[in-house]
Amino acid sequence: MSSSKAAQLQRGVLVEFDFAVLDGHSLLLEICRTRLEQEGVKLDAQWMARAMGGKSFSAGLNALCNRQHKTLDVPSVIADCNEAFAEKLTEKLSAVPAGFLAFVKALLAKNIKVVLITRLESETVLPALRDVQGEKLVVLHDVPNGFGFITWEGWRRAARKSELHDRLCVAVAASGYSVKGAMNDGMGVIAKPSPLTDYQDFSGCDVSVSEYAAGLADDVARILRV
Repeated sequence: MSSSKAAQLQRGVLVEFDFAVLDGHSLLLEICRTRLEQEGVKLDAQWMARAMGGKSFSAGLNALCNRQHKTLDVPSVIADCNEAFAEKLTEKLSAVPAGFLAFVKALLAKNIKVVLITRLESETVLPALRDVQGEKLVVLHDVPNGFGFITWEGWRRAARKSELHDRLCVAVAASGYSVKGAMNDGMGVIAKPSPLTDYQDFSGCDVSVSEYAAGLADDVARILRV
């Protein structure tokens, strides 16, 4: 088999790393709540769900302000929140779950490419994964357009940048919106809901988990028919 043909048949797992592994939704809520409080805008879990769920960051903030009859400098607030979010995510790297590391190691042993989609740079993330290094472990720097989720365009972009075909991939997603995006792009999906997203619609995912473990790689192999 030619190398180009082998690349076309490469299976992959795309992980919404910031949210499905580092519990980014709770971090993002607290960061945005603190920043918006300075502007007299209220944000809690209910407001986040009702005004910002399923929207881009800018559209979500505009919707939130419209409902509360407030105005603010949206680009400035987004920049502040994104900077603080990246800092908090970096701090969380020291607590990457052991089960997730075992899951990645098991995937690599099955010759499945693992792509971690994150707003952090690879040189920041890789040291936290030193026990599972391999040429098929990739850290892809990407900031999603959605507020706390990846759209179908985002999943497709991640697959193409990683030299993978969408339909030969499984997405690991932390929200119902990310699940729907991956499904719309033709991917299999493993859902990892959090307390801030478990109200969303996760129907259609292949597997839903509360914790990671090495055995989850067998589910991936089944979904991808490896």
